[in-house]
Amino acid sequence: MSVKKIFVILITIVACVAIGALVLNILMPNAVTQVVNATENMIYKATGIEFDFNGDGVTGSNAMNPGSAIDNTGDKASDGVGVEGFN
Repeated sequence: MSVKKIFVILITIVACVAIGALVLNILMPNAVTQVVNATENMIYKATGIEFDFNGDGVTGSNAMNPGSAIDNTGDKASDGVGVEGFN
């Protein structure tokens, strides 16, 4: 095996480890936090009970609401008319 091939393999391994560390340390915790906050918000909208599962101080009542869905004509889509949080 030539020295050039060994260095190419080593550089590839280092790049894969760096990308894996980025995904595991930065992207995954942020994605999990957003999913848990959305779950807390859904539970609050459905039952009125506030939970803070991940301990970040954001409960269902003060979680960000993404807003209403808008269809192609510009009218607000009516999904769940009369249900709090879905109209």
